[in-house]
Amino acid sequence: MKLVAQTKEQNKTIVRQFFEAVDAQDYNRINELLAPDAIIHYSGSQEDLNAETAVQVIRTYYQAFPDGTHIFEDLIAEGNKVVARILWEGTQKADFQGIPPSGNKVKCYQISISQVVDSKIRECWIVEDNLGMMMQLGMELRPKEIRK
Repeated sequence: MKLVAQTKEQNKTIVRQFFEAVDAQDYNRINELLAPDAIIHYSGSQEDLNAETAVQVIRTYYQAFPDGTHIFEDLIAEGNKVVARILWEGTQKADFQGIPPSGNKVKCYQISISQVVDSKIRECWIVEDNLGMMMQLGMELRPKEIRK
């Protein structure tokens, strides 16, 4: 397999296009930008995602938050990796993980590191503030009951 070298700017463009496709819910474009053997390590999932399961997760989020938007605050490239600091915003319009529609607009920071190979995202690590998001949806964080 011959690897095609891209510039740091080309890699940043691919990552930006991926998140734009996510926001547009353009699943064909998402699949074009992910390598067939892509692996996504996502803080909201117990298991790594592949391209197919990543699309399922994205669909779930955008069914509940149809206006979801990624706002890039930093985009840094080194070699074939791109780091993005992103503010994600969306309004909950439908059930999400058992939480009924609240109408709340949530803001959640994400950090992603994407490895770009042959103009496709081959591997990606995404960490987001899931606790902050759930609290904005009205969930409470309380200590467990202590059993004696």
